[in-house]
Amino acid sequence: MQFNILLFIVVSTVSASISSNDSFHESLNIRVLGNEQVYSFFNFTTNWNFENEFNKIHYNLFPRAIGQIVQKYEIAELHFTMTQGLWRYQLWGFPEASAPTGAQVWVWFKKGTTNIDDKWKGFTNALSGMFCASLNLINHEVTVSPQVSFRPTGVVESADNSLLRHGGLSRENLCTENLTPWMKLLPCGSKHGPASLLNPSSLQHSRYLSIGLHYNSLCHDVTCGSTYVQLQQHISVVHDIRTTLDQYPNFSLASIFDRPLHPSCPLATTSHTHIAPPPDADITPTMETRDQLKYLNLRNLNSPTNIKFTWRLLPRLPTPQTMGIGSHCYITGLGQDGGITCLLTNNEHSNVSIIFLQVIPWYLRAQIHTLTIKTNTGSNIEPTWFSFTPAHIRGSPHTLEMVLSLPRESRVTLSLWFDRGFMTWVTHPPDANHGFYIQPSIITTPTPHGVVRVYGEALLVNIPVPDFSMPYNVICLVCTVLAIAFGSLHNLSTRKFEIVPKSSPNNLFGKFVSVFKNIFKKSSP
Repeated sequence: MQFNILLFIVVSTVSASISSNDSFHESLNIRVLGNEQVYSFFNFTTNWNFENEFNKIHYNLFPRAIGQIVQKYEIAELHFTMTQGLWRYQLWGFPEASAPTGAQVWVWFKKGTTNIDDKWKGFTNALSGMFCASLNLINHEVTVSPQVSFRPTGVVESADNSLLRHGGLSRENLCTENLTPWMKLLPCGSKHGPASLLNPSSLQHSRYLSIGLHYNSLCHDVTCGSTYVQLQQHISVVHDIRTTLDQYPNFSLASIFDRPLHPSCPLATTSHTHIAPPPDADITPTMETRDQLKYLNLRNLNSPTNIKFTWRLLPRLPTPQTMGIGSHCYITGLGQDGGITCLLTNNEHSNVSIIFLQVIPWYLRAQIHTLTIKTNTGSNIEPTWFSFTPAHIRGSPHTLEMVLSLPRESRVTLSLWFDRGFMTWVTHPPDANHGFYIQPSIITTPTPHGVVRVYGEALLVNIPVPDFSMPYNVICLVCTVLAIAFGSLHNLSTRKFEIVPKSSPNNLFGKFVSVFKNIFKKSSP
């Protein structure tokens, strides 16, 4: 009995010492987008203080799977997103976390890491297995090391871009099998707090869905005498709220997620919901107001609740958002000649310096001498900093990166021509006629509050595709000819010929012939 009490005290002390080193925070932000959609942003943050390095045995709130991968592949900073759909910047404004269509991974390795390319390959394979995605297809053909576009967001020993690897798969779809392992990384899973709304079925029926996972090291204070690691998981989802012909699109969390909102996770230090109230709608239950936002502390809930939005007046039509920086890209050209054109807009009242990044596959032979940058007034713009890395055949892609100063209230047209190359028939994907994707352009704008990124559209380009039915036709023709020729030759060379006497055979057919002959003989005069 005394031993059990002592063991309980020791375990409780160790657990308390471990739990004091980490914390978990969860939040849900809701914003109505005009009169058609509602935007929900789920954010889950795990902070962990540790000495020197990860404890290889004891994990409390921090997921062990992430800790082991980070430690094995010597990763200092990790960013991973998967997105289904396209964020409409001009209609919805700027999201809480911006991400491109498809999958994107970029990693900073620790200083002194050797065989970075091998570790990058092993890491993408491990991440692919963890999230049941095709991230193992992020190979050398889609991997780049930008110089200024992706700087560290936390504390790293070295910011040399040779330690950076970035890759993307624009055609990768976000499915339920990707959401399940993502939610298992949460301390309470999807049973409590904002995560209780994460119904895979309702998420897959949304207009826009994006999941993200970010790992980095941060300083405790300005002097950065000590650091801690942070793992941030977030989900951005946009649902349609006008699902009926009713003029008043009343909705609730239960109507769009098919689940009520449960109390906070017992392991969470903070758990709350912020709602940007529409001007013509009532929100129930009653909540306190903080900084013009409705605030609900989920730690005070004792039972599941359902937040309802009821319109007093007809909702106003959505008005286009005035984005500071915008980007829209498309493919131009016919036949073997093609090009990429990007329209960069600056709606600010002052000049804005941006970092433009475009990754072009190796099978599109970019002609850098055709690069033109012009404003809507026809004047040329010279980049203040420029970098172009040509592609290697069946290897790394083209990398175009430059710093531009966009004039105030202007629209800048950037165009670059390319030639469509030829690929061997074994390098084409199974659905080659669908086309090949070009990663979206990335605009990075440094601001006093951090780095803002605007992603363009993923571009689809067609390249010459061989007639994949021809091998099948050739195989069928050759097999048919061989079968006919071989069968005839085989019969002639192996069959034994014998002289058959003229007498009728004794088989059934011969007997019928004899009977008919006799009948004809008797009937003849």
